[in-house]
Amino acid sequence: MEIVNDTTVWDNSGIYQSIDDPKIVEDLSTAQDLITSQMKNADLISKALDEQELGSELIEVAREMSKVSTDLSIRLRTIGTYISSILSVDSSNNTAKTLRSNFSKVTASKSKVYSSLSVYLTLIDDETLEAFFTEELEPKRFQIGLMRDFKDHTLDAKRESLINGLSTDGLSAWGKLYNDISGSLVCDVDGKKVNYASAASMTRGGDAKLRESAWRGVQNAWETHEESIAAILNAINGWRLEEATVRSEKKELHYLDISCSQSRIKRETLDALISSTYENRSVGQRAVKSMAKVFGKEKLGPWDLLAPAPSKEGKVISFSEAIDTIEKAFNRLSPEMGAFARMMYEKNWIDARPTEFRKPGAYCTGFANVREPRVFITYSGSMGDLITLAHEIGHAYHSWVMRDLPIDETNYSMTLAETASIFAETLVREYLFDTLESKEEKLEISWQNAESAAAMLCNIPARFEFEKDLVEKRKTQTLTPSEMKSLMSGAWKNWYEDSLSEYDEMFWATKLHFSIAELGFYNYPYLFGYLFSLGVLAQRDKLGEGFNEAYVNLLRDTGRMKAEDLVMKHLGKDISKSEFWFDSLKIVEDQIKVFEELVK
Repeated sequence: MEIVNDTTVWDNSGIYQSIDDPKIVEDLSTAQDLITSQMKNADLISKALDEQELGSELIEVAREMSKVSTDLSIRLRTIGTYISSILSVDSSNNTAKTLRSNFSKVTASKSKVYSSLSVYLTLIDDETLEAFFTEELEPKRFQIGLMRDFKDHTLDAKRESLINGLSTDGLSAWGKLYNDISGSLVCDVDGKKVNYASAASMTRGGDAKLRESAWRGVQNAWETHEESIAAILNAINGWRLEEATVRSEKKELHYLDISCSQSRIKRETLDALISSTYENRSVGQRAVKSMAKVFGKEKLGPWDLLAPAPSKEGKVISFSEAIDTIEKAFNRLSPEMGAFARMMYEKNWIDARPTEFRKPGAYCTGFANVREPRVFITYSGSMGDLITLAHEIGHAYHSWVMRDLPIDETNYSMTLAETASIFAETLVREYLFDTLESKEEKLEISWQNAESAAAMLCNIPARFEFEKDLVEKRKTQTLTPSEMKSLMSGAWKNWYEDSLSEYDEMFWATKLHFSIAELGFYNYPYLFGYLFSLGVLAQRDKLGEGFNEAYVNLLRDTGRMKAEDLVMKHLGKDISKSEFWFDSLKIVEDQIKVFEELVK
């Protein structure tokens, strides 16, 4: 992996001085004290729920608990982000691991104490609910509305509290186990021992032999833990199915209903998204086949899917050059957006330097107490890294334009979370394609469009199909590693068909998203965001100079509207119908036609 010397590392000293800062423990203790202070109020509400006395006499109690909840959420989110930031850079940090365990106990305590308030606000009648809202509590209206939509599946306070309490050392523990395994994983690449993050980065490199060797090293390393990862997936999905059964007393709760509720979309919207993409999966396959031609191969291997376009110079893009490019690309839409990218760099809000026990991948997070975003990436100077950096800064910009809103109106869904990030990627690709002159350079940029098409129209839907099949089978059995491999190969075959030389049968283990305890089906939101962002960008010519303002207003509404309502308000489109998605898929096909011409 290339070492780029000018990468930045996080400066989080404004939050805590270090992981050994005693203020972390003090803040955790303060949070626990706040939770304890609300136990009496929680008991009053629980008693009223047991006696089914849901009148207005408890409104003041509910208001007090809700106000404290906002303070608690900001405190705990800040602490949690800081601990996670340390473990992302150094997964072996034992102090951070201990704090993570203590943090989990405090958050579980909050969930248990506040479960009665959630049930109360879900079950009270509309008139009582209206009396609950004050000017200070009005920002909670949308989130409470989402809970009330789930009313038929809400349990009594005791059982809600029990589920929340058990999940700390049950459901959540399985996700933590996966993170611990991936953080300590060592891969053999050409006889050298490297950590997982480094090996994963090599699969994005320009050396074809090293790329395959790294991919096989990753496969072999995960195979030594395949029984553990199979146990993790069985446990997580078994828990979810059992909980769904318990919540189906009044009305059946399907596992996709849970995911759609979390994504704030209707099942009809999900069905339209997946079916439209399936009809157009050949576009993604065409991208894969054309990429193979560029490499002089009959077919790509799975280790080639993240490879950069062949480059004679083998140019490494410095980190400062990547920031310059992103800033200029953003400036074409909005000087404010370009200045934001520069600020992220200058304030050291991006951690990009390789470290020994580094977490793989890239993500955006933020500190709720100061409303500042942070970006994590392992940057090695490839064009793919530049695009990923733009993607994560796009996420950061999304949270930045919402920083003046009440904290309760800034929690957007997974589907809408990917809008700003993929939008930012697209701006950078457009800028590069327009400013670079040679066909070879244009091919390198168009290659990014091809990679995205292959990922979004083949890989992401294959993940969705695998997870759906896994959950269906888990209803009646636990699955062995061999059965996991078979399901994954089948999903890849259905979506990639004959465009690859082989399928990635270990993808269920190597891909973190399947083992995220708190969220199921963390796959189709990427496809949604990809196609939705293209649909948004298509409005640019129509809106002209007013486009940027309209775009920012759309982003600001993502934490207080469901996806269907948001799109209808800002674009006048119905995303529960296939027509919306077909329009965006046509844009993808046009991009692939350009790529195919450049390949010729």
